[in-house]
Amino acid sequence: MIFSKPASNRLVFLLFILTLAASVFWVSAQRGETGIRDLWRPSAATDAKKTEPISVQGPVLDLQDSFARVAAQIKPAVVSITATHVETVQVVPEQFYFGDPFEEFFREFHGQPDRRRSAPQPRQYQRRQQGMGSGVVVDPRGYILTNEHVVRGADELTVTFQSPEEKKFTGKVVGSDPRSDLAVIQIKPTSPLAYGVLGDSEKVRVGDWAIAVGSPFGLEQTVTVGVISAMRQSLNIEGMSYSGLLQTDAAINRGNSGGPLVNIHGEIVGINTAIYAPTGVFAGIGFAIPANRIKDIMEQLIEKGHVVRGWMGVEILPVDEVLAKQFDLPKAEGVMINSVQPGSPAEKAGLTRGDVIVRFDGQPTPSPEVLRERVGQTPPKKTVGLDVFRDGKKITLSLTTAEMPAEPASDQARPSGQKSDKSILDWEGARLTPLTPELGGSGVCLLEQWVLR
Repeated sequence: MIFSKPASNRLVFLLFILTLAASVFWVSAQRGETGIRDLWRPSAATDAKKTEPISVQGPVLDLQDSFARVAAQIKPAVVSITATHVETVQVVPEQFYFGDPFEEFFREFHGQPDRRRSAPQPRQYQRRQQGMGSGVVVDPRGYILTNEHVVRGADELTVTFQSPEEKKFTGKVVGSDPRSDLAVIQIKPTSPLAYGVLGDSEKVRVGDWAIAVGSPFGLEQTVTVGVISAMRQSLNIEGMSYSGLLQTDAAINRGNSGGPLVNIHGEIVGINTAIYAPTGVFAGIGFAIPANRIKDIMEQLIEKGHVVRGWMGVEILPVDEVLAKQFDLPKAEGVMINSVQPGSPAEKAGLTRGDVIVRFDGQPTPSPEVLRERVGQTPPKKTVGLDVFRDGKKITLSLTTAEMPAEPASDQARPSGQKSDKSILDWEGARLTPLTPELGGSGVCLLEQWVLR
């Protein structure tokens, strides 16, 4: 049979395809593969293994589950607070005129009346500025605990719940206390609210777990975890002295203020209030007001709208080794009187500059922070005993406390006519006060102070 040239080419091509296919299947069979697609699969793929979840058992899973359960328990009680400040400003609007080049000429030489144009009346505008903070429900009737600086000067307050669903309420400040940076807001819920429980901050130890919940940068319901890093005896924050704060490395940022710091059991051990932030954001150091201090203050804010504290009317300094030696004290403990306000309970009790108080109402006073706290917790008009060292001798005085005035204690404690910048000088993070002859010598006394900036 004679084939044409095109038919012959097709036959050769067909035989080539069949031979190639047979070769592929034979090679696959030799390699133990079952499909033609396996021929192009890299040989290393046959050794690949699927990543399997790692089996974790015991305390690690228990701890993770504890964090999750604490977050689920406290989040429904945590709110975001939007504080709106309304400011009225007056603006004089720009006014334009048709220019007349001959107006001045005719008025000056032809006696035409002066057609002075009246100035436009200023217009009033309202400028609204908003700030963000956090809070936690502490009473199912609608009482919310937060920071005083979150609600300070606010004209409107909006309280937002995110869990289990978003709800918004209008809030009203029922009481605030700048000295502790605490405030209580009230809303009117339609049903009982989930609320947090204040724990015992005296049981908190350095190294305990700390969980912060709040709305940093407006990001609601954010949970961060750390530990209690330290117990701070005294800090100066924006000109106010605070003592006994809990320090934590749980991330706290702008907007977290007023939110709860809870322990591993879900109890509120503090209210987040400040951070040390040289760069403006969290640097691993945050501070919270301890729960035990909050309890009494919160009750007074709800009942009275303000906090009633005892008051002596003195300015005080810590006693260090130098002062203890200078005044023949048995040890470097106690609180030295730097000044006494005229007419104050301290003056009536006979306290003078240079006295060193070592006990107040039977309790030791090793530092100014302790004395300040004990006096503040003492109700007004209560008579207490003072153990005082004067001229190297121990004497006992009787003092009747009064109610602390609204002005800052440091100003109230100075005698009239004595300027604060000459009595105590802030310099390079330290506080200096003169050592007058009344204090047993000349020179200056150094009072250490840490100022957050």
